[in-house]
Amino acid sequence: MKKALVYLVVVLLVVVGGWYWYSGQKGGAALTLHPDLYPLYSGAMWGDVQPKTTIDGPGFEVASKPFTDITNIAEKSMPFEKYYEDKLAAAGWVRDDMRAASGPGANITYYTKGDEFIVVFFHSDFKVKNPDAPSECPCDVQLSLISGTQ
Repeated sequence: MKKALVYLVVVLLVVVGGWYWYSGQKGGAALTLHPDLYPLYSGAMWGDVQPKTTIDGPGFEVASKPFTDITNIAEKSMPFEKYYEDKLAAAGWVRDDMRAASGPGANITYYTKGDEFIVVFFHSDFKVKNPDAPSECPCDVQLSLISGTQ
């Protein structure tokens, strides 16, 4: 009886230890963006940080709740981009203009520091879409941040 109890305790310890190790492998690191992105831009309501696989490597992403029925995209996007441009430059991040992209209602700015990267971007969902004319506002604008390691 005493021997069975010892075996039971050992098995229980192995199971608990294995579970602790396994949970550490899946999510031992908190889902978080690079610390230089915090505090997040206060002009938006942010969702939860999610794992993100990019062509540059693993990372994390957070997106804002969309601003709806916006008639001036720059009103929402420019303060957001300026906030991170100033914040990241002060922390030693360098813009990589070879990876930047911009178009009607969207912009991607890419920053690097060592083997780490940060992507600051926004995109718009235009509500007026004509096949023969440019898209028009009103639109919904969403801000996003990604950070990771190459």
